[in-house]
Amino acid sequence: MSSLTSRIVIGLIGFPSIIFLIINHILIFFAIVIFCYLLAFQEYVKLIKTFSSYNKWFVFGIIYILGSMISLIYLRTIDDQILSFFTFLLFSGVMINDSMAFIVGKLLKGPKILPNISPNKTVSGFFGGLVGSIIFFSYCNEYILPIFTNYQISMVDKYVMIFICNVVGFFGDSFESYLKRKAKIKDSSNILMGHGGMFDRLDSLILTTPVTLFYVYAYYL
Repeated sequence: MSSLTSRIVIGLIGFPSIIFLIINHILIFFAIVIFCYLLAFQEYVKLIKTFSSYNKWFVFGIIYILGSMISLIYLRTIDDQILSFFTFLLFSGVMINDSMAFIVGKLLKGPKILPNISPNKTVSGFFGGLVGSIIFFSYCNEYILPIFTNYQISMVDKYVMIFICNVVGFFGDSFESYLKRKAKIKDSSNILMGHGGMFDRLDSLILTTPVTLFYVYAYYL
């Protein structure tokens, strides 16, 4: 199965399932988050086993990955407290940005952004993800959120979430690519149908989650 096909399959099955759980079953969502993040951390530990200063990288991984896991659980808890939908917006924005970046990059190709770290990342892919994020957040109040709730996000929320999902997500993805290049491996594992490992799938979310939490905590609590 090609990477594009596997992305489509996982997107068609995984995306609606995660959104359903985020909105309707918070405890099941927490259980899945913990399982996935622990699996990602296990893959991270295998990835860094040949690094010098292994202990420092291990401690960093605890803060970086497990800290993000705690942030995601806390963010979903805040959503319940203030009746917001930031966990939904974060997941949707990251998934749409990643998918659009991958599809546009595959179709248009063009100049590489980080050829020495991640040869598959292109300028066209980056802007494809940006356009996908802009479209999603621009129309979410009119067409997306009314499906689930009366909650509306502000214009500032839209700008911040576009930045987080596109720019911060890019750095999270690129950092994971740097670790794989440093470890001289292609994927953190092959658990997802030749589509990489859990660390590969969570790379953008790991960094975007605490940044989103910081924004929500600073402006809404």
